[in-house]
Amino acid sequence: MAKKNDAKKKISKAAKKRDKKRASEDSDLFESRLRDAIRAVDVANLLASPLKLSIENLLRVAGNTIGSDEASVLVRDGNRGGLKFLVAIGEVADKLMKVRIPPGKGIAGFVFASGQPVAIADVAQEEAFYAEVDRATGYSTQIVLATPLSLEGETIGVLEFVNRLGSPPYKPFTPEEMDMAAHFADAIATLVDAHETAGLIETLFELSMKTNEKDGDVSRALLKWLKEVRSAPEHRDLLSLAVRLRDIVSRGDAERALCREVLEALAHFTEKKSTSSVSYFDF
Repeated sequence: MAKKNDAKKKISKAAKKRDKKRASEDSDLFESRLRDAIRAVDVANLLASPLKLSIENLLRVAGNTIGSDEASVLVRDGNRGGLKFLVAIGEVADKLMKVRIPPGKGIAGFVFASGQPVAIADVAQEEAFYAEVDRATGYSTQIVLATPLSLEGETIGVLEFVNRLGSPPYKPFTPEEMDMAAHFADAIATLVDAHETAGLIETLFELSMKTNEKDGDVSRALLKWLKEVRSAPEHRDLLSLAVRLRDIVSRGDAERALCREVLEALAHFTEKKSTSSVSYFDF
């Protein structure tokens, strides 16, 4: 009887020990996810909101320089080639933010697809003009200057100016103003690209928080989502690497140390290769 009691006590102690360990692991997991959440929220807030405000401020400067108080930045909407308004200024700016332009439609759609800037002196005579935007906003578009937002050879959006300051009839946009618009487009494209990355980080964080981390579904879900994202290839590659690294380093100290060693070795290799290339050309 005494032996049975001793055995029961041992089983009870072992069970309590397991429960305590499980509780500790759950607590560590919660604290880890909480720290990740705080870091991710901080990054998203630091990137997305200020970038959009910077785009808007630069758009106002561009509008004043070109002589138009109705201007907008359009970016791709989904995977089919449509466009949406990222930032807009002017009397119907709020209404524009709700408008979507179907693939291949409108002057902005043509500029986005072709990568070529255009200046239209009378949109009523232009077949490509998409009148649905005016119908949705109640605005009357008469002249347009649109130029592509390009980064490393890829068109990522459109910078558009509509009408001029004052009352119609409006003087057409000039070649010099098209050149100025192109310079503004270069600067805005860099900000738009950074904003897109920030948006991907925000979505990545939201998805990771919704997925059950204990079941190991996070990485699979995030990688599946990244494959379907219509974004610049370098953005997808960067986030894909981040997801895979996160999965590896979460497995333990040994895996984390191995990742660090591999990355340090790769960094050393690329630095050495870069130095060798410079020396070669200098020679």
